[in-house]
Amino acid sequence: MATRSPMEMLREKAQEQLDETTQQLGKTRQSYEKACAQLHQLKSYQHEYQHQFTARTRDKGLLISHILSYQAFIDSLNQVVKQYSTHVTACENAVNHALSAWKHDHQRLNAFTTLKSRADAAARQKENRLEQKLMDEFASQTLLRKKFV
Repeated sequence: MATRSPMEMLREKAQEQLDETTQQLGKTRQSYEKACAQLHQLKSYQHEYQHQFTARTRDKGLLISHILSYQAFIDSLNQVVKQYSTHVTACENAVNHALSAWKHDHQRLNAFTTLKSRADAAARQKENRLEQKLMDEFASQTLLRKKFV
């Protein structure tokens, strides 16, 4: 069984961390997209209700109690839209934070991958030099034997 180098272990841990961060980023983006869609629906409903109110007051005229009721509902819709806009902004900030963490983890993985590649290349070069040294020694021993024979 081959032993793993410390650099390989660090690279694997960085890969695991990047995988977790990627999943978290995906979940955060899904939450943000869902919140945006819900805000769009709320704004659409708000606009539709405002349009209905304007059309009814223009066409038929409404009792003051109905006007007050419509206005109270429109005010509460405006408040909900404002609160949900704050929620969407918080979701957007969470996405930006998760994206920043993902970029950091990705850079970290790249750094460990680069360091591991360099260490592997250095080990291969050392191994090649040793192999060349052994080949040279073998060749010189063979040449010495031929001279004595």
